[in-house]
Amino acid sequence: MKIHPLVKEVLYTREEIAAKCKELAVAVNQYYHANSQDNKDNTVICLGLLKGCIPFMAMLLLDLEIEVETEYMTVSSYAGGVAGNLNPEIMFDLVADVEDRDVLLVEDIIDSGKTIKLVKDYLLDKGARSVKVVTLLDKKSGRKVDLAADWYGFDVPAAFLIGFGLDYEERLRNLPYVAIADVEKIKAWTWEK
Repeated sequence: MKIHPLVKEVLYTREEIAAKCKELAVAVNQYYHANSQDNKDNTVICLGLLKGCIPFMAMLLLDLEIEVETEYMTVSSYAGGVAGNLNPEIMFDLVADVEDRDVLLVEDIIDSGKTIKLVKDYLLDKGARSVKVVTLLDKKSGRKVDLAADWYGFDVPAAFLIGFGLDYEERLRNLPYVAIADVEKIKAWTWEK
């Protein structure tokens, strides 16, 4: 496995992430099979928060055995750097009507919890029947609001993470692993042209 020079330490490999996604899919499948509504359309809206959700959501979807409809939202929580904004806001709303529907929010990482809380409250205000949260990474030490994921893959340390959807200034999302970034190297890094 080739390691990017801005990586200080790889936390989870592609193989470990793939195995964890399968575990999460099993738990999500079990929940929705046990709690399906007695209505004609029991399709769950699988709502990804762009852009970080893409690798995780793609991998998770492959093992979901429930009926899903995919939707996306863009919510700003980082201004391209390493620290979250104080007030996240919805930049791009989902298209589907969520009234009386079950929504599964898919996120790459929960840190402060402000973004997920904002979106969850927003969906419930729009009449969603239920809103559940699945995240690959949970940084509980960064929590600023009372929020817990319904399902999460890995607990992660209070460090700046990159890879598998996590970025630095929109770069490094495509790394096939989750890693701690070398913040000192990033400060002096010159991107190749």
